[in-house]
Amino acid sequence: MKSVPSLPRNAPRADILAGAAAVGVALAAWALYRATLLPGFDFGDTGSLQTTVGSTLITPRVAYPLYFAIANLWLHMVGGDPARALNLASAVEAALACGLSVLVAIELSGSIAAAIAAVLLFAVSYTFWSQSIIAEVYALHIGLVALTLLLLLRWANRPTTTRLTLFFLAYAVGFGNHLSMVLLAPAYTLFLLLGAKGGWRSMLAPRILLLATTCAAVGAAQYIWNLRALWYQPQPPSGLLEALATFWFDVTKSDWRDTMVLHVPRSMIGDHAAMYWFDLRQQFGPIVPLLAVAGLAQLATQDARRAVLMAVLFATNLAFAFSYNVGDAHVFYLPSHFMVALLVAPGVVLAARLTPRAILPAAALTIAYAGARAYRDFPALDRSGDTRPADVISHLTAGLDDQRDILLTDMNWQVANGLSYFAKVRQPAIAHTRAPDLLLYAPALVTDNDVVGRAIALTERARSEIDAAYGPLLPTMPDPRVVVPPLAERVAGLPAGTPYVLCVLKPSRDMSLDEDDLAAALRVLSGTAVPGGDYAVIAGLIGRPPELAFGANLPFTKQVQLNGMGVEVRMESWLSADTIRRMGFGQVVAGRHHALIVERGISFAALDRTGRAIRTAYAANIFSAQPRYLIRTGR
Repeated sequence: MKSVPSLPRNAPRADILAGAAAVGVALAAWALYRATLLPGFDFGDTGSLQTTVGSTLITPRVAYPLYFAIANLWLHMVGGDPARALNLASAVEAALACGLSVLVAIELSGSIAAAIAAVLLFAVSYTFWSQSIIAEVYALHIGLVALTLLLLLRWANRPTTTRLTLFFLAYAVGFGNHLSMVLLAPAYTLFLLLGAKGGWRSMLAPRILLLATTCAAVGAAQYIWNLRALWYQPQPPSGLLEALATFWFDVTKSDWRDTMVLHVPRSMIGDHAAMYWFDLRQQFGPIVPLLAVAGLAQLATQDARRAVLMAVLFATNLAFAFSYNVGDAHVFYLPSHFMVALLVAPGVVLAARLTPRAILPAAALTIAYAGARAYRDFPALDRSGDTRPADVISHLTAGLDDQRDILLTDMNWQVANGLSYFAKVRQPAIAHTRAPDLLLYAPALVTDNDVVGRAIALTERARSEIDAAYGPLLPTMPDPRVVVPPLAERVAGLPAGTPYVLCVLKPSRDMSLDEDDLAAALRVLSGTAVPGGDYAVIAGLIGRPPELAFGANLPFTKQVQLNGMGVEVRMESWLSADTIRRMGFGQVVAGRHHALIVERGISFAALDRTGRAIRTAYAANIFSAQPRYLIRTGR
């Protein structure tokens, strides 16, 4: 078989074409992410990042100095709502990452067409897309991985000190965004040793070690920003040694690392393997991973060192994510997805070798496949109309004003981060604090505020803590300004024949289903019981037997026709491992509209004839409407 000739590396015309391809893919990715961008703030880590942006004090616990330096500059440039600005920054970073990835894929395959195909597959992959439309660190992380990989491959083409310095600097600076850059070190080190012009010993020469150390120091200097913040805290460190100890503990998340890294129970290893195969198919379908394996074989025949580099990069990142016992492990698989996508480029070249001059048809077929996946997933990943976090917090804080109320909270940490943003940016007149932090002083707090006419409002968990600690000494009552109807009431009142979808997923440990309320709601809808399984769906027309009633312990996709309208129910999570899913645990797409983001617990949507949701309801999850209480006083 004739080998496909590589792209001339130093030809000006080839460089222009490669640059144009990179820009084109970046613009296409930007248009996709911009169209599906989350419009405001979110819960979880996203809410924390959105709250922190703009601050000049970034503590070691928060970390991410490079991320926040870029974010603060971006916020200064674009202004407006910090949450939306930071979401937009992720879309820009993701688009730039795709552009850089095209250049990397060209280096690996020698084909611009194959590189475009490979990177478009990654651009529309489920997890990367979902992380590119919200404020998160992963789009920038992939961009930095692509940049360092490109600089390393360019150094291998022409090993000069200047190129090596640029690589060292980019790699060191990358640690300012995410410490998982360390996972690239084994593969990068091995590649440098194998590719050194004067043999592996030349990479250990004092001059090279000094250069690497200097670049590492430059990268580490970013964290002086975090270290400095310790002296502005209420209890500053007593000296530099204590500050450094606190800094290291917080930046490296030592308390999490000790309980999560390499702590997946042996009984769960098989389950995690099944989860990864589910996750890989969610990104690319079943065929693309096989094409990536073929790409690795093609790369091995062309340049064994590059094949080793890509194989070790994939294996190291996969092993870390596989062994990381965390509730959102799927996002840590992103670098391994990236390596799979890059290997598709030489895989396309290998496929083209079966027929002379078939590189363009092979690449075109791969691009068409990426386009089909984008078309399929666009409605499910479109968060441009997602205002659920704002709706939940607006309901919880309705009627509150710091002149008349103080809100004591103890909530799921994801919701708490959303409240922090809301009270900082949207409604600064809301005074709130955590109930556990002042439980010992609650009676004095109530008395002092009662004197000036200020009420004490409580979230549900805060109320339970006050009741447990003080009982009748601090009696509580429902706050009449916040009403949370039962689920049965929220699904009632819709005309008979209205299309609906009700999903019931196994709730997280801190939530519980109200089985009686769920049964009452089902009597209103159809009178059908919930099917068994961790994932269950009932879909039909109100007042009639359901058209779909299905349950299973593994994720599934089901289609159903409701009044002639196509409805797709997609379970997009792995409940045995996932406790956090920024994109939700499933999706309902009706008539090409994103009708419902499915969460753990109960998720409900009633639909109009076009597939748009006319009413939604959640229960037993973080998007449930929360009740509020008041401490009764003598007034």
